[in-house]
Amino acid sequence: MSRTEAKRLNELMYEKVVERFWKSGGSAGREACGILLVRCLKGFEEAAREVRTLLEAELKSPVETVFDPDGKQAAYLLFGVAWSRTHYLALLVKRALASRAPGEFALMLAGAGEQSERNPLVFEKMTEVFGQLPEAPEVAIFHEQDAQEGGSQSVLLVDGDEEMRRYLELRFRKKGYRVLAAEDGKQGLDLFRKEKPDVVVTDLNLSGMDGFHLLTRLHSEDPDNRSKIVVFTDNRVEEAISKCFKLGVADYITRPFSPVELEARIERLLQ
Repeated sequence: MSRTEAKRLNELMYEKVVERFWKSGGSAGREACGILLVRCLKGFEEAAREVRTLLEAELKSPVETVFDPDGKQAAYLLFGVAWSRTHYLALLVKRALASRAPGEFALMLAGAGEQSERNPLVFEKMTEVFGQLPEAPEVAIFHEQDAQEGGSQSVLLVDGDEEMRRYLELRFRKKGYRVLAAEDGKQGLDLFRKEKPDVVVTDLNLSGMDGFHLLTRLHSEDPDNRSKIVVFTDNRVEEAISKCFKLGVADYITRPFSPVELEARIERLLQ
């Protein structure tokens, strides 16, 4: 499987998890989610349908499925299914594939842990490991901690100053964060909804959607403040500072600034 195919399957899985999270009002981030990844070199489309039918018959409910026909692989997302039952289902799938295409399939058992909607890198690592598996009659197992490497925590930068944005992006990447960057409030909100970053660092002086409007939207999207918001601006007006904290901001840092202090304060928020 090529890197492009792995990325494609990864993104499809992650989109399903995020979609489930928003539809559930955030409660899906706390439910179990078993995952089965299947690759079949012989009769992939029929095998994929057979596996889905088998899973839905066992669970007596529809199964979220993403297909990558080019890569002859599929991922089955078993929302609400515990690890032990997912393991049992993997054994049933293994038996079905072994009778259909002996020696010509790969099967991996995985799971999405709590707040998986925040960490697309887990799915990226998952598909990378799956892509390296040989066709074999055994069930491979992927544990989420296998993906907990540097860069798993994410920072979203929202700043219209391109030079400042690039400077901060470089510094945060060197610290091991996965960095997302937006040049205005609308783009920042779109990235927030899609990626669920651990920290948002935003200016107040933004084009289109201003900083206060963005903070209001972020607060309505994330009332429990699961993403930490840091305002990073040259606005020193006391009324503006007070308004930001009322909107759930975790920290307020004024420019000019010490990059070391900014990094240290973000690190404290992530502990």
